[in-house]
Amino acid sequence: MTYIRLIRWWLTGLIFFMPFQRMIVKSVEVWSRQVSFFINRIEEITVAVLLPLAIREFYRHRETIARPHILLSIPVLAIAVSGLISGAVNGSSMVITGLGIFDYIKYFLFIFVYAAFFSDFAGFRKIFRALVILTVFLAIVAFAQELWALHSRYIAGRCIYDRGNYLFGEAFLNIYRDSFREHWRLGIFRTPSLLRSPNFFGFYSLFILTMYFYLRRKVNFAVLFTLMVGIFGSMARMVYAGFLFLAGVQAFRSRRLVIILFIVPFLVILFYMSTLWDFNIWKLTGRSFMVNQEQASVTPYRKYARDKALGIWKEHPFWGVGPGRFGGAVSILFNSPLYDKYNFKPEENYLLRKWKSLDQFWPQVLTETGIFGTASFAGMFIMFFSVFLMLGKRLDDYELRGLFSGLAVFTVIILLWTLGGNIKNGVIFTYSAFAGIGLGCINKNR
Repeated sequence: MTYIRLIRWWLTGLIFFMPFQRMIVKSVEVWSRQVSFFINRIEEITVAVLLPLAIREFYRHRETIARPHILLSIPVLAIAVSGLISGAVNGSSMVITGLGIFDYIKYFLFIFVYAAFFSDFAGFRKIFRALVILTVFLAIVAFAQELWALHSRYIAGRCIYDRGNYLFGEAFLNIYRDSFREHWRLGIFRTPSLLRSPNFFGFYSLFILTMYFYLRRKVNFAVLFTLMVGIFGSMARMVYAGFLFLAGVQAFRSRRLVIILFIVPFLVILFYMSTLWDFNIWKLTGRSFMVNQEQASVTPYRKYARDKALGIWKEHPFWGVGPGRFGGAVSILFNSPLYDKYNFKPEENYLLRKWKSLDQFWPQVLTETGIFGTASFAGMFIMFFSVFLMLGKRLDDYELRGLFSGLAVFTVIILLWTLGGNIKNGVIFTYSAFAGIGLGCINKNR
């Protein structure tokens, strides 16, 4: 059907668009706030429009619905139900409650959207091959940025965000200027490549590397080396923690040549770095640095946000204060009164509104949804891991097994990431898209 083909083209394009969404929004914002607002909401509009169509497709072909669809939907529904109860208990507006819940689960809903409209693994191979090429290109750009930054600082003696000194010219300077501040660790520049954030760039590179290990029978060492350059260049502690887990899993898979040539040297360097004062991988919560609009100042924002969130949760232990009321983009959009009520400091409030997040996933979930909502989220990750692991062991097709095995491993990496920060939406979107395509291919093979 024609409209199905159009939807597939749109969803395929979205996979390649989402990693660059923030950069495109910032670029377009200069000349049109209305267009930038639409671009910033494009995935939300997409899931709102296509989820009903996906449900209709499932209903039309209900005889092919596999058990994994049902298992994966249960915890997502549990999050929605616990959120509704939390909102009702706190007398919160249905609009705010609904948007707060939607903000939590919108990316995971794409699992069911992609499952409804994709069923061709040959098409997925092309998508993944293109994503690998794209990520390798991003890593090459990051390597060029690193060389430029090191030359600017140590040879030319110039500040990397001085006008006229940025590698890609004036047009990119305004986009990256705020991001560049404090992006040095151990004397190494934390490269954002073209994704605006070194954390996001490193996490995205780690996702592609994880899937590459499981979707390729033979590893191309040039590709592997380039992806690891991207991971290392991010200088992100939680990315490194995820990489440690991935390395351990690969060791159990007996990929000895990969371990010896690439992973062992990286681990030796990482172990040395992990004890240094401005890195210290063992302190997973770390410090976050902000630049005030008037002057540069250093603020332990994440620690403050976590402590404040946990203090509020203690007053609302079971159901929290309600979705969309503290810590997320919805609470900022509707100017939640809780920030004034609990005396959220002005300097931290500035970074809260800049990031539109506490950047502390579990404390925010606990504060907004309480023990029951947090248990639902934990159950979702456990269910995802269990289902993906089961499919990775039981399916006959090698590539489908590899897809779900890689997703199971990366589910654990996501959990490690959430211990120190907020979920990276572009990565979760791609993760959900891969899971949905895999489920659609299972339907076809039944």
